Amino acid sequence: MPQRAARRRGGLEPGTPLRIDTIAKDWGVSPTPLREALAKLENTGLVVRVPHRGYTVAPLLDDGGFRELMDARLLIEPYSARQACERDAAGTARALAESHRLMEAAAVQHVADDFRAYLQADSAFHDTIARAAGNRFLSAAIDPLGAHIQRFRRFTGGRVTDTHEALAEHVAVLRAFEAGDAQGCEVAMRAHLEGVAHRAFGH
Repeated sequence: MPQRAARRRGGLEPGTPLRIDTIAKDWGVSPTPLREALAKLENTGLVVRVPHRGYTVAPLLDDGGFRELMDARLLIEPYSARQACERDAAGTARALAESHRLMEAAAVQHVADDFRAYLQADSAFHDTIARAAGNRFLSAAIDPLGAHIQRFRRFTGGRVTDTHEALAEHVAVLRAFEAGDAQGCEVAMRAHLEGVAHRAFGH
């Protein structure tokens, strides 16, 4: 639980110190599991350990790191979409529809360009598919990848400008699940991720 909660603290700026005793007191948990969670997060690249200073929120990925991240997602997520559809297309579709509804609402009702709710709904959409695929190792691999994406988008420019395109791509994924089309789910997810990468780099 502490590891997942720490991962979701998306509002923390890169370089923010993570003081174990303070966080443990705020969350009402023992420092020991929190320290273990931060050690695991260090392996994901979301936090870094500074000698004699403890943990801090990791710097943002540079363009090269972001490309590597998208390459990893393109290897994992289309396959996971196919697997999720084959295992439980209807159940996954219902959960995706709710995430998509929240994402649409957040895209319209954002305040002062704070797209936190939009990005959280976006993450939920992808997390739903990862869990539905039924492979805990793939799900564990996708989770930090998604967290890196959200950090990159929140702290590089402060705006999300591709809501129309992303929502349309999510609809294509959702429709494939509703149709029980496993290959279509794989294709639609790949097209979505390629669209994200294209919009990020403009080519």
